[in-house]
Amino acid sequence: MKQKSNISRYTICLCIGLAATLCAPNASAEDNIKNVSSSISCTLKITHISDGNSMRSSKFRIRLFGVDAPEKQWQCKDTVGRNWDCGLAAKKALEKLVSSVSQLSCTLMDVDRYGRLVMRCDAGKTDIATALVRDGMALAYQQYSKLYIQDEITAKKARTGVWSGSFIEPWTWRRSQ
Repeated sequence: MKQKSNISRYTICLCIGLAATLCAPNASAEDNIKNVSSSISCTLKITHISDGNSMRSSKFRIRLFGVDAPEKQWQCKDTVGRNWDCGLAAKKALEKLVSSVSQLSCTLMDVDRYGRLVMRCDAGKTDIATALVRDGMALAYQQYSKLYIQDEITAKKARTGVWSGSFIEPWTWRRSQ
């Protein structure tokens, strides 16, 4: 019952926020989403992890804001040129972060063209996207945000995760598939 209650509050919150975003006069939709999104914060119980940057809370599809991770079936090369399952490793890293708490605190940033809620989420005091990027399990998606660039630089210098060998950026890999 408690989960239903959280989803209902979330649905109401989302509807109010989207209505305010879409109906606010004299501002672009982009400006409105920036202004309203910080007020659309909810706690969510994650029911499924799809890959290193996508998950579900019941029927809601969520994509982490500002980062892009390898797809599940994607392989990277290690320091000696052997393939390793970096996409599966990214998914497992997200699963570990999500399982560390009973619920995530998330803030709606946008809704993407696929209807996914693009959100910044915290597991306790840990920004999930920051943790993934610092561990080399996701990259800063600079096309959409500059927020995680420093975390990516840190991971690259430390040669963690995908930075330990060679890889193709997730956005480039998807275009080739």
